[in-house]
Amino acid sequence: MYCYADLSDKELIALVLEKDEQAFGVLYERYFPLLFIYARKIIADEEVVKDLLQDVFVSLWSKTPLAINRSFSSYIYAAVRFQLFDYMDKQKVRKGYADSLQYFLDQGEYSTDNYLLEKELQQQIEKEIMNLPPQMREIFILSRQEEKSYEEIAKQRNVSLNTVRKQVSNALKIMRSKLTLLFFTFF
Repeated sequence: MYCYADLSDKELIALVLEKDEQAFGVLYERYFPLLFIYARKIIADEEVVKDLLQDVFVSLWSKTPLAINRSFSSYIYAAVRFQLFDYMDKQKVRKGYADSLQYFLDQGEYSTDNYLLEKELQQQIEKEIMNLPPQMREIFILSRQEEKSYEEIAKQRNVSLNTVRKQVSNALKIMRSKLTLLFFTFF
């Protein structure tokens, strides 16, 4: 029997290929602390680093056959570096999704809510306009929706300018009283 700690990386890898757990344990003990220090310089979270290193070693154990064309230390550092960068890329994507979702929540939801509230308020206004007496409703629509002047309305409807003013004023008073409570409910 031989002392595993005295074996070279190359000899240990040959034993790992034969599924020698003790040889694997020696490689793990030999490289984990160094890789941990290296990875912590890139990622601050100790638990994340431990998990990533664990993944690298699990992958090393489960690969059969393990093809290492260079020194083991070069291989394991490259594997860890790849794992770290892969993790950071995934975090960027997650952050992008999270930022996008937050933007939607900050902007989109409220604009959608506002649009729906505005639409409902508009329907209520239309309903209240339709509830006005017929002559008042027609004069009000000509004034507010068709944007005609009081003089144009008076000529078109064959009524006095005073009548037009009075009808629009009364319509606004009615609308204001009915919609004030509704307006405060919405906003």
